[in-house]
Amino acid sequence: MFTRRHLDQLVLDVEFVLLAVVQGVALTALGIEAVPVLRHPDPTSCVMIATGLLFVLAFWAGALIHAVSIVRWPMDLPHYFFYFAIGLLEMVTFAQTHHPSAWFAASLAFYLVGGALYAYDLAMIRHRRAAFDVNAPGRRLYAHVLARQQLEMFVIMPAGLLFNLIAWWTLRSREDLALGFSIAQLTFTTVFMVSLVRSFSQRMRLISACMEEDG
Repeated sequence: MFTRRHLDQLVLDVEFVLLAVVQGVALTALGIEAVPVLRHPDPTSCVMIATGLLFVLAFWAGALIHAVSIVRWPMDLPHYFFYFAIGLLEMVTFAQTHHPSAWFAASLAFYLVGGALYAYDLAMIRHRRAAFDVNAPGRRLYAHVLARQQLEMFVIMPAGLLFNLIAWWTLRSREDLALGFSIAQLTFTTVFMVSLVRSFSQRMRLISACMEEDG
């Protein structure tokens, strides 16, 4: 018979395997697109390849943080369905390295679906508040999880959505601005990655404090 701990571990195992597979496929798609770009370098395409790599790393790291912090039994299938949709959009985006307007259109779709995932996960986080409200370290961890989720959902995602909308609309008639928009997107994604790494370090400290309290 399964225990609660076994079921929690099962859900985490499924989450980790799914993340590895979906993002591994996306990274393969990016690698396939990168080979001809590197053979015949084009500044805009090279910047897009770098941004694509950060897309993969950012989504993988963000989902990993979420899984370690909040994912428990019962298993939530719609949450996993979002992973497949985002993986598909990543691959569609990566196929547009020679078409800047299409690249930002696909990025726009990526942020739309990503925003829906953030909204869904925010509801999940709020639903599972009681599991953290057992001691002070748990409450601090929950506060950090909720604050970070709200920051990314209400600030970062709308900013990315607006930027990609402006870039796509502008490049329909001004393709000469593609390099500038690509560099701006790379900068935006790099700043987000730095913020994500810092948040991850803080989250690990909070989780460790919870483990010490339980031990």
